[in-house]
Amino acid sequence: MPLRVTILGSGTIIPSLERRATALLVETGEQRFLFDCGPCVLEALEEAGTSFHSLERIFITHYHPDHTLGIGHLLSAINNDRDRFESAQLVLYGPRGLEEFMERLDMLYRSLVMKSDYLRLVEIDEGALTIEGESRIGAVRADHGERTALSYRMDHGGVSFVYTGDTAYTERLVEFAREADLLVTECSFPDDQAVPGHLTPGGVGSLASKAGVGGVVLVHMYPRFGDSDPAASVRKHYNGPVVVASDGMTIDL
Repeated sequence: MPLRVTILGSGTIIPSLERRATALLVETGEQRFLFDCGPCVLEALEEAGTSFHSLERIFITHYHPDHTLGIGHLLSAINNDRDRFESAQLVLYGPRGLEEFMERLDMLYRSLVMKSDYLRLVEIDEGALTIEGESRIGAVRADHGERTALSYRMDHGGVSFVYTGDTAYTERLVEFAREADLLVTECSFPDDQAVPGHLTPGGVGSLASKAGVGGVVLVHMYPRFGDSDPAASVRKHYNGPVVVASDGMTIDL
């Protein structure tokens, strides 16, 4: 198992008994990475059999609440349970504005963020990071309106996955996702109800087809889909496997 992706949450900021806000746990042997940290992430980690104590690196796509509300919970839990916190240092990555975001979070909750020296902040624009071992994390600018946002790609042990975060279709995202084994992508709204800065099934299908990815997992679907099947709409443009994510789903690459 070079790389395992667990869908901790597959939904949005809209409350649902079936879907938490979108977040991913990625495991490569002994290393555990978290992509986005929205509400209820810590509970989802516990359900997946992974404690917050073991997290080493967190990658934030952008600073909307459904992708960041869990950060305060996580840091508060660590501050109140330091004897069991396994990582010597927790590294938090995000697009421009990360330091300002964390300063304001600290102002809001007082002594939450900067209480200890275990936390390191790394702002990313575009490019690649090499993590210990075989892991390589790449980032590219996402098109999420005026918001600063990133999409991420992880290559490890000869396999790769891409997580779009919230974004519209762009040609740079196509190139970024080129021949990835797995594309975990937002699919927020139906094609006839498109919203700027977000993907629809048609956009996902075009992205997956042009990039030549090995498979697609759909997350971040708003209730506007009703009873319709977004995967069926994606398949009109893409011939590979398409799965609508469910919370707790695992994919081994």
